[in-house]
Amino acid sequence: MYKKITALMLAGVLGLAAGQAGAAGIKEIRWGVDGGYPPFDVLSPSGEITGFDPDIAKAVCAELKARCVFVKQPFDSMIAALNANKYDAIIASLNITPEREKEVAFTDKYYASAPQLVARKGSKQGLTGKTVGVQSGSIHEALAKKLWGSKGVKITTYANQDNVYLDLASGRIDAALQDNIQAATSFLNTEHGKNFAFLGPKLGDGGSTPVAIALRKNDSELKAAINHALAAIRANGQYEKIRKQYFSFDIYN
Repeated sequence: MYKKITALMLAGVLGLAAGQAGAAGIKEIRWGVDGGYPPFDVLSPSGEITGFDPDIAKAVCAELKARCVFVKQPFDSMIAALNANKYDAIIASLNITPEREKEVAFTDKYYASAPQLVARKGSKQGLTGKTVGVQSGSIHEALAKKLWGSKGVKITTYANQDNVYLDLASGRIDAALQDNIQAATSFLNTEHGKNFAFLGPKLGDGGSTPVAIALRKNDSELKAAINHALAAIRANGQYEKIRKQYFSFDIYN
């Protein structure tokens, strides 16, 4: 029994050392961010990127003793810019999808979400003849086109989620499709969103899908280091500390 326990302890120490050793050469991580998806990322008037996503990135960098640099990039060109070496990783609430996995590698998840419509209170669920707004390049754009593109529903795309909500509030579109967590904690929680609500159930497969950090496919060392750091901040309570700053409910499971 003693030998077994000793072996397990040694394995744990070696595993930790391996993670630390893998991160040893990483001095800086450049993160691609969107800046228009509150409360996950927001561009302040001073030009600073704030929100849940950059706070997680900062916690990862602190764990790896690496410098954090944020690079603002339009959402619909984020993956192309990553693969063109404009930055090292994307932290922009990217859901893991088979299509994206053809172009990038993903870390372990750092939260999970589900797509859901938002419309004015009292709206009927039928969308024929209506207009639905989505963020360009998002999984919500692809899902909206798949579900309603051939059914008389106009799909309008926007550079960022804030612009989707502006047109929804002004009546230029009839509904918006986005992550339910994002809608509940931003637009629906504001004065502009007080007359709006979720329309119908969660879409997709009806469940939550994992959200992760995207990396170039050949960056295996960085992937291992970030996964090590994500596990560490989950274990030491830093993740929950950050989560509670933005959400009153669990977003991981």
